[in-house]
Amino acid sequence: MSTSKPLITDSVVEAVRWLQDGQLLAYPTESVWGIGCDPFNQQAVQQLLAIKQRSIEKGMIVVTDSASRLTALLDYLSDEQRQLVLESWHNDSNSDAGTKQAHTWLLPLAPNLTVHIPAWITGVHNSVAVRVIDHPLVQQLCQQVVSVQNPYGFVVSTSCNPSGQQPALSLAEAQAYFLSNENSVNSNQKDDAKSSANMHGNEQVGYLKGETLGYLLPSQISDALTGQVIR
Repeated sequence: MSTSKPLITDSVVEAVRWLQDGQLLAYPTESVWGIGCDPFNQQAVQQLLAIKQRSIEKGMIVVTDSASRLTALLDYLSDEQRQLVLESWHNDSNSDAGTKQAHTWLLPLAPNLTVHIPAWITGVHNSVAVRVIDHPLVQQLCQQVVSVQNPYGFVVSTSCNPSGQQPALSLAEAQAYFLSNENSVNSNQKDDAKSSANMHGNEQVGYLKGETLGYLLPSQISDALTGQVIR
């Protein structure tokens, strides 16, 4: 059982450094807490899959800060398909959080991508699940991970919970899943799930402090080619 001090920060710069070092990062999103890593670091993705108890075949969602980084992927769509995707990512600041919904799209893998998106992100699919995230803290995170190796500004984003459990809604709940009893903010929460998750290198999870945006609707996943809602 790990007794190391948990990695918690309110600094995006420090969180980016953790991602670059191959660590996992838990962070607030629009409706729940997410957990992710550098999508181009295979070891980090495999560790995330292990603590999530998730099959690699399913693929992983990635988020970025701007649709402008996705030109090569979006250009593979028809004008109508592309417009539908872009409109779903338009953030109406006047809308109530109770009516807002985060939208993830399965974008086909265009043959002209200058940087290949690895199979441990796409799974068995010929597409990549992408969301332009509304959360300003995570937007900053995505901006700062942009590089030659990651021109899309991608950060893996999956719900912060072991498979089959409810997503964390706060820093305390996120830590309750992936920290040992000594380090957990609230060690009485989710004991069974936590015991299972703690079997897998949980000392490598860092936490970026913040609040969710309070979206009440669950995020939606759709196929950009067909418009079909997957979830």
